[in-house]
Parts: sequence; C-alpha cells; structure tokens
Amino acid sequence: MLSKISAVSAIIALLGATSVQAAEPKQCIPAETAESLITYVLPGALGAARTKCLSSLPASAALLQADSARMQRYKADSQQAWPKASTAIGLMVGQDLPENLSVDAIRPFVDAMIPTMLAQEIKAKDCPTIDKVYSLLEPMPTANLASLTVMLAQLGSNGEEEGRKDPFNICKAPAE
Repeated sequence: MLSKISAVSAIIALLGATSVQAAEPKQCIPAETAESLITYVLPGALGAARTKCLSSLPASAALLQADSARMQRYKADSQQAWPKASTAIGLMVGQDLPENLSVDAIRPFVDAMIPTMLAQEIKAKDCPTIDKVYSLLEPMPTANLASLTVMLAQLGSNGEEEGRKDPFNICKAPAE
C-alpha cells in the first residue's frame, strides 16, 4: 500500500525523480533541496498528467482545471523554488555538466524534459487515482506537498530492491 501511495504522489509531484533519470547522482540530495526540486517541477508534472489524462477523465475533474487558483499558486511557488532546485539538479548531474555550462543554461531543457518523461510513465488507468489524490491534496500548501513527497520517497527507498539504483538519491532522513 505504501508503495502505491508513494507512486501516486511521485506522479503528482515528483516528478523530479524522473526529470534527470539518465543521470546517477554523485551524492545524496538534502531533503530541503529535493523539496525545492519537487516544488519547481510540480506545474510541469501536473501538466504532463493533465495531458495524458485528458481523454480518461471528465472535463470537471480537478486535475484538468489548468487555470485554477491552485495551479497559479504552484506556478508562482515553482519560480521561487528555482535557485534551490537548480542546486538539486547540479547534484544530480554532478561532473557530467560541461565546465562552461551552468545549470541555469539547461533550465529550458529540464522544463521540456519533465513533462515528456512523465507522460511516458502515466497510464490511462491511473488517471482516476491521480485525480483523486490531486483533489485530496488541494488544501495542502505547496511546501507541505513537496515535503510529503520527499518523505514518501525516503520511505520508499528504505525498501529498495537489491541492485536497483534510484536516480533521485535523497539523503536518508535522520533517525529520531
């Protein structure tokens, strides 16, 4: 059940996990930095889900409301999150980025790549579940949604299959 919740949450918000899937992080990404990346990619991730689910959901579905106040909030928060999100991207690509190329220079590529990669992951049969989770999370502030997604990713990575590498390597939560 936890893996199902984590998967749905990842589709809705994280999408950052698949955003740089080809790159294996050189070090773990601090949770706060990962949250910024989730916040940054959220509008693109939701756009990908919306596009993929357009024919699977009724026009009144919350996910399909592209100009909602919630989406406007997500877009504004996304722009504010870029400086820390770019740090996460830098950690993910590590030394693979050419020396004379800044993370800011690849921002348009990241913005275009996220929806494309996510659209490939979303199946039409998952659209009603994605829409329901999206609706349930509506009152949650963007920062809390990003924090929840990172926490679920951390929980999900604790039970990883042996030999499987997670391209979105979030530093383990400190033991309390």
